[in-house]
Amino acid sequence: MRNHDEQLIADYIAGEKVESQLAEAIAKNPDLLNKLASQRVMHRQLSHLLNENSTDDFGQKLEQKLNSRYGDNSQSAIRDQTVKIFNIKRHWYALAAAISFLSFLFLLKIFSPEITEVGAVYRVVSAISSGKPLTEGQKISSGPFSLNQGYAEITLKNGVRLLLEAPMSVDILSDEHLLLRRGKLVANVPPAATGFKVDTPSSSIIDLGTEFGVSVEDDGKSQVHVLTGEVKVRASTNQPYQLLVKDQARAFDLQQQVINIQNNPNRFMRSLPGRSIAQPNYLHWSFDDLSQQEFSCIGTGIDGKCYNAKVNSLNKKLAGISTVPGKFGNAVNFDGENSWLATAYKGIGGHKPRTVAFWLKAPKDFSLSQGFGILNWGLSDVQSAWQISLNPLAVSGPLGRIRIGTNQGEIVGTTDLRDDNWHHLAIVLFGGKDANLSTHVLIYVDGNLEYSDHKSIAKVFTDLNHPNSKPLTMGRNIAFDDQNTNQNNRFFRGQLDELYIFDSALDEPQIKNLMKKNTVGH
Repeated sequence: MRNHDEQLIADYIAGEKVESQLAEAIAKNPDLLNKLASQRVMHRQLSHLLNENSTDDFGQKLEQKLNSRYGDNSQSAIRDQTVKIFNIKRHWYALAAAISFLSFLFLLKIFSPEITEVGAVYRVVSAISSGKPLTEGQKISSGPFSLNQGYAEITLKNGVRLLLEAPMSVDILSDEHLLLRRGKLVANVPPAATGFKVDTPSSSIIDLGTEFGVSVEDDGKSQVHVLTGEVKVRASTNQPYQLLVKDQARAFDLQQQVINIQNNPNRFMRSLPGRSIAQPNYLHWSFDDLSQQEFSCIGTGIDGKCYNAKVNSLNKKLAGISTVPGKFGNAVNFDGENSWLATAYKGIGGHKPRTVAFWLKAPKDFSLSQGFGILNWGLSDVQSAWQISLNPLAVSGPLGRIRIGTNQGEIVGTTDLRDDNWHHLAIVLFGGKDANLSTHVLIYVDGNLEYSDHKSIAKVFTDLNHPNSKPLTMGRNIAFDDQNTNQNNRFFRGQLDELYIFDSALDEPQIKNLMKKNTVGH
């Protein structure tokens, strides 16, 4: 085909009024009609591929796709030559001369990336993805991925470990590159996978052999916190990368602003509980029978011992403890005035794992002053106790929700329990030296993972060895003693049934089984 004829086809496809000249050229050379048809088909395919009427920015889009898939340095020859050709809007004729049918298939592959296996689920906690439970061992493929509930730990093929916290959504471009659109993740990157990249709507992070946390708000703002090692970060391709090291953090917005912020590793879940013990040690009070002012402890015992719960009262003659019909058999009723149950069990101390599970009924006319003291142990000092109550303090979060506190540190749920109905509660602390209320405590209400309305960043270390530490108490706030003149927040009012304390972190199936069958195990 002569250059003049090529130019006519290019002008015609570009929208120029050259119909008469093109008709004359076709009359002289009938093969030109087939050439024109082929070029128009190719043009329509490419326009459809871009999902737009204009092809002005085709070169730019193509270059972005190539960079995303192959990086800045690879495939440079293909990229440079192809972009050079495609940026010439009026010269579509060069397309046929420059790329063959196989090249066109290559372009289709770029814009419709292959779905490939990139990793697998290693561990989950109540994880729901796309409306279905996420299971350990499940394969993870490239493409969009979302977590609607719970937590999941994913191991990529290159050894990168991702800890994901719902609600979140991410595009997994490869095992080397993610686009986090919403939510939180922690990436733990081994040396062999250095260069692992996480993009967000407002930032770009490149790992240099490290562990880092990334969060993205609904409006696209993002943060990166370096937990160990180093990363490179920037807000846009127009900015140079900044180097961040351990204990440094940055915030980004859609206006490409970069803000220096305080590093806060406790805002991220950094580990999930180990696999639960099949037959954990536990204490169990059924509250079925009150005999000689004691409720018997049953179960395997902890450290080989079980501990009865004894009735105590400020007024020995008017103890406000009784039994009432419960969820399974009888339950204990606390009148909220002057009585409680005391044991000789010191509790689970330090940052050791634990699970506390029980049935609870709180009356509709529940007074906020009757919220503290469902059960507790430890030292009533700053962050040295283990207290479970119905939240009586608006400053801590919504009122009447389950509240786990360490004294000046708490986590508060979202379900209002003041409805005169039985609810099953399970509080799980999976231990370790970094155990923290904000990252290491899970709450289950009626078998479902409870999202917390308020989380304090408070390290868990329950003090059992101080002279003023108190053993397990039910129905009374351990901050109150007989000489205390404060008459508020002393005693709990409500009903308690089937209380279990485990010296390990139970998993969700065990908790659901406990709720449904009142037995331990799967």
